Amino acid sequence: MGTAIFMVLMVCGYWYSSRDLSTRFKFKRTFGWDVYFLVALYGCIFVIQGVIATAIIWLLLLVISAVMNELPQYFGTGHHHYHIEFMNWSFLGIQAPVVIMLTFAVLFCLYRSNWAGSARLDGCSRRELYNSLTRTNGVEHLLYQCMEGGELAWITLTSRRIYIGMIMSSSFDSVDANNVVVIPMLSGYRDSKTLDLVVEHNYSAWYAKHDITLTSEPQSALDFRKVILLDQIESLSLFDPASALALNMREDSD
Repeated sequence: MGTAIFMVLMVCGYWYSSRDLSTRFKFKRTFGWDVYFLVALYGCIFVIQGVIATAIIWLLLLVISAVMNELPQYFGTGHHHYHIEFMNWSFLGIQAPVVIMLTFAVLFCLYRSNWAGSARLDGCSRRELYNSLTRTNGVEHLLYQCMEGGELAWITLTSRRIYIGMIMSSSFDSVDANNVVVIPMLSGYRDSKTLDLVVEHNYSAWYAKHDITLTSEPQSALDFRKVILLDQIESLSLFDPASALALNMREDSD
């Protein structure tokens, strides 16, 4: 019986943590023993809910038995004790209350994972969820801001390579393959002596010259996207062309 409870607890915890959006973010950013404790935590919640639901059934049977015993003219003179029979009832060698408790736990898990309102978020609610979840991580929140507002990002790699462009998507699901997909507008490198930006490729001028957009055919700006591993990024910031130009002119005048 203890093994059955433990198995249902862990399965429910894993099922919920791998499907609920907010929990899935925490689950994929958790490593080592913390993963097991996180799964066990949500599994315990569903099992406790199953215990509470089973206790409610027992209380209902207790009330029904008491009412029937108080009204022998309607229900007979025999002593009714359905709540005791419920506790002693067995199913396949396991006490029925345990089976009912585990069934409730599974049903609560399926409901919270598939049919609850949090599992069926619309586009606006999903964006609000991502916004609130990424606030705890500076890199993720900045990338979300770039994707949501269409702002340009300045990405400096550990090799001193620089990309300035639009963030198309980002992935934080894997430790070894976390990446950022960027549609470049400018690319270059930092001078080894002055650390100034040296532009090598002006993608935005190429796009304008050949009428390339995000939806153009047969070639679009998506064909020029760059996938950059997160561990190769040294710094990340928003890029405002007007501010960058004004700052550069001020430095030249000084």
